[in-house]
Amino acid sequence: MRLSVQHIFPLIALGVLAGGSVWLERVTRSPDDARPDTRSADPDVIVEQMAVTRFDINGVPHYTLDARTMTHRPGEASSRLDAPVMNYTRDDMRLRLAADTGVALDDGERVDLAGTVRGERELPGLPVTTFASESLTLWPRIESAKTTDPVHLTQDGADVRGSGMTADNIFGLITLSGRVAAHMPIKRKTP
Repeated sequence: MRLSVQHIFPLIALGVLAGGSVWLERVTRSPDDARPDTRSADPDVIVEQMAVTRFDINGVPHYTLDARTMTHRPGEASSRLDAPVMNYTRDDMRLRLAADTGVALDDGERVDLAGTVRGERELPGLPVTTFASESLTLWPRIESAKTTDPVHLTQDGADVRGSGMTADNIFGLITLSGRVAAHMPIKRKTP
């Protein structure tokens, strides 16, 4: 195939046009544009002693998220939480989850807890259930959680450990994954 001037000319014209556009952009650039914006690294919102309560459709508190501080930076779709505590109260059920740090994402639809995550769940007439892990991802509105870190659960002398966990607080389901080990003492009834 022979290339003629009429085939090459459009390519040359496009090259000159692209080069001219780059040159024009550099010539017209403001000197202020060359300096990086150091303000973007600074938070735009810092809240001390934060407490957020989400209500159900009947106006009853569904859950509360407290934190020592909440920090948001411009351009980020998340907020950093220091010492977050999530509290659920429904009927007579109480669930409290606390961690060293957290990140709230998607307007609070998801909260990632990290660093010494601990929890306690109380139900009427039953012993307290405790939870421990290094991380926990929460979806507060639908009351579900997941972690791929090792988990330690206890209740009334029973001790259960797993490599990961999914939980549904509404239905009271906890599914451990990976290697699971359990110690469940036998409660003998005395006559």
